[in-house]
Amino acid sequence: MHTSFFKSIVVTLAITLSQIASAGTCLTAEIESNNADTTANSGVCSGTSISGTISSSTDYDWFKIEVAAAGTITINLSHASGADLDWFLYPASGSYVAYKSSSSNPETGTYNAPAAGTYYIRIKSYSGTGTYSLNVTFPNNGSTPDVPPVTPPITAVVTGKVWLNGGAISQENTSIFVTGLRQATGKNTNIPNINSTSNCSTDWNTTPCPRVAVITASAVNQADGVDKFNNDTTTGAWSYYNLFQRHGFSPKHILSHHDTYLANSGNTSTQGLANIAIINQADLVYVIGGDQSRLSRTFLKDDGSDTPLLAAMRTRYNNGNLIYAGDSAGTAIAPSTSYGEGVSIGYLNQNTLRSISPSNCPYVAPASDGTPAPSCLSHPTNVDFGTKIKGFGFVPNANVDTHFDNRASRSGRLGRFIAALKNIGPNVSYGIDQNTALFINADVATVYGSGGVFVAEATSSNFGTGSKFSATGVRLSYLTAGDSFKFSNRTITTSKTSLIGTGGVAYQFSSALNSTNIFAVDANGIGSSSATFKHMIDQTPTSSTGSAPSDSYNPLSFTLTFKRDSQTQGYKNASGSYSGPYTIKKALLNIN
Repeated sequence: MHTSFFKSIVVTLAITLSQIASAGTCLTAEIESNNADTTANSGVCSGTSISGTISSSTDYDWFKIEVAAAGTITINLSHASGADLDWFLYPASGSYVAYKSSSSNPETGTYNAPAAGTYYIRIKSYSGTGTYSLNVTFPNNGSTPDVPPVTPPITAVVTGKVWLNGGAISQENTSIFVTGLRQATGKNTNIPNINSTSNCSTDWNTTPCPRVAVITASAVNQADGVDKFNNDTTTGAWSYYNLFQRHGFSPKHILSHHDTYLANSGNTSTQGLANIAIINQADLVYVIGGDQSRLSRTFLKDDGSDTPLLAAMRTRYNNGNLIYAGDSAGTAIAPSTSYGEGVSIGYLNQNTLRSISPSNCPYVAPASDGTPAPSCLSHPTNVDFGTKIKGFGFVPNANVDTHFDNRASRSGRLGRFIAALKNIGPNVSYGIDQNTALFINADVATVYGSGGVFVAEATSSNFGTGSKFSATGVRLSYLTAGDSFKFSNRTITTSKTSLIGTGGVAYQFSSALNSTNIFAVDANGIGSSSATFKHMIDQTPTSSTGSAPSDSYNPLSFTLTFKRDSQTQGYKNASGSYSGPYTIKKALLNIN
């Protein structure tokens, strides 16, 4: 469901009074601040153009329309050259029901409203900033609108169930595959025999097992995807068929990849219809890791709209009949906008994100030695820089990053995580460690596995407008197995018993841990960002710093400061010498 930003009563009252003053007239220009559904501009008249300006990547403009009867809503958004603005249409509660995110100008689309009701339009920047003109036509009662009291819609991060693996999941991790994902389906909850590759019948009309449609479209091509689904490797990695059989699922393979999508993601070919038939019976889809740009190319048309295959998936999901599950790239593609490639210091030096569309990602065959073509997300001038591309929108109100703080040297992902938070827009982001999962069930996100999940909140933060990236007041939390984050009111729940820093649980460390290379990852896959952040919550000094040094690729250096204040709390389950797992609530992060 769509994001609500919690504004002060004074600001909300001032905006409401301003709009009431113009009740009975048609809105012709946006009234700031309308950055949230709770402060959306009312007074929208059918067929009356509204002028506005998007001033930054984090500027949203919300408009509220009152539809008097069932019928067609038509939205036309034209914008200044040099900008690429998108619109999203939301019902009074729930995720968006229509959107337009393409390179067209104007961005025009329609939605057939099933009944009278309240709808919201959100305008945001995909790239660039500038002025726009919004014109909406919709069924009305022929009179100018009154302005009702502002009633916040129900808010949540997703409308159904979304399972997000952070990558590198141990194939024998039953806490994720059985206790977690399989239990989430609510089907055949008996414990499977992990040593058997025939736990479940493949007859989907009779099997009691959860039916999983495995999507391998992030693989190099369809031949590679078929191999991954069917064949164990010589190094002992299970095929996806055997992985899911061992954990008590009945798997089938979706045969559409970026070298075959034109036929196989449509609804006119034999294989395309077969793929849609699988989706229409599945209890969940599982999208494997690889390159998320291949997923965008496979499931989205050139203009960013759904292919028939993704449309079938979305319909099942919206009706509550399908869980979306991803791993690595399959997780990264779940939000409305996905980003990838590059490293933290590159993202901070870049201070923006290059934008591409699915049409920028044509299939290129591997080299003669089997080496895949470079990802279309790779930046043409600097391999450390990042790129954003259209995602699937199953997590419409948050960003997601994977392999968090577990990648090789120079790749700890906290920097790119915060840079993407600034440049893409949602004010909540999840960074999921390897061998860890985040299960988002409507309003509540719960952690599974052996690592943790970083949660960044930018509701009250400030991002610098200069040429150098800077951020102040970002709230950063860290959750481990069993912890949960409630999206609507931004609260964290943990079962850990010891509140660090209280009378009974003194801080373990007397001095701060400061890092000279905050994005480094050691030989054991432990990132300096994680180590410094966890140490900060259990040390007497209230802050720690980490340096992000410049290098031959990136001339600017940065300092990250982690800090406790009155909102910050830390938890653990033991005293004395302790290394985790910690739970950290709402510390502060500054980058300059």
